[in-house]
Amino acid sequence: MTPPNITNGFETSPNRNHAVNFNYVWDEANEYWTPEKGSSLGYDSIVGQAKDYIHKFGSNPDVSNTVSATAPETVWDGSIEYTFPPDAGTGIQIKSSQATDSQEFIVQGLDENFENQYYTGNLNGTNDVNIDGTWSRVFRAFNNGTSGIAGSIDIHASGDASTVYAKVLAGNDQTSMAIYTVPATCTGYLLGYHMSANNPGSSSEIGYATQIKTRQYGKAFRVQEVTSVTTNAFAKNAYPFPLQLPPKTDVIVNITSSNGNNGTINADFDVALLY
Repeated sequence: MTPPNITNGFETSPNRNHAVNFNYVWDEANEYWTPEKGSSLGYDSIVGQAKDYIHKFGSNPDVSNTVSATAPETVWDGSIEYTFPPDAGTGIQIKSSQATDSQEFIVQGLDENFENQYYTGNLNGTNDVNIDGTWSRVFRAFNNGTSGIAGSIDIHASGDASTVYAKVLAGNDQTSMAIYTVPATCTGYLLGYHMSANNPGSSSEIGYATQIKTRQYGKAFRVQEVTSVTTNAFAKNAYPFPLQLPPKTDVIVNITSSNGNNGTINADFDVALLY
């Protein structure tokens, strides 16, 4: 039996409610039309099952035109390729570049077991403040005080101010880093992303190539998306079938080429968490 040449939904089932949003597909083995089944991996299903949502956004305020796939810059305020803390965890400290800063800060990340961890404490100007706990990842920090910070804030490895895991620039009072790691207790799904760019010093257009990369625990980073964005055109995508991120998977957005100096590129993405 040859599958019918159906061109109109009323030909498949004239009495059904056509306000119901589903399609018919041809069942080759049984030789009849059947309603298409929804997928548990589809966008609506994932969003409906999610127990939590993560919105990550980042900005690289000063992109070099020497970036490449082997020497990228990450979309974060550090304006260099980001280095994650060791998987086994490490001690971290926080300090400001200005002596007057004493605001309360909240730091968020993962502990040595890749479970969610939070810290609340006050800045002590340019003096290092020890942050409680052992940290395998740091992906957010923000000013929880009543006044804005005067300096830039670094969260770095204990005793090593050159190894910075998060930055908060003056005027932002919040990290800006397109970086995230799924906790050990859940599975993440990357729902989509948005990227844009601007050239604050000139009206000249700058073009960028970017990569969204993921790294499953104990493995290497792999490219999951390659896209281009210019200072005159943004890039946006919502995945009809969100990308699965197993527990402990890292997500990062890198810039791999630029045809101009000193431009800014911004990126954000959303992750649904299923426990």
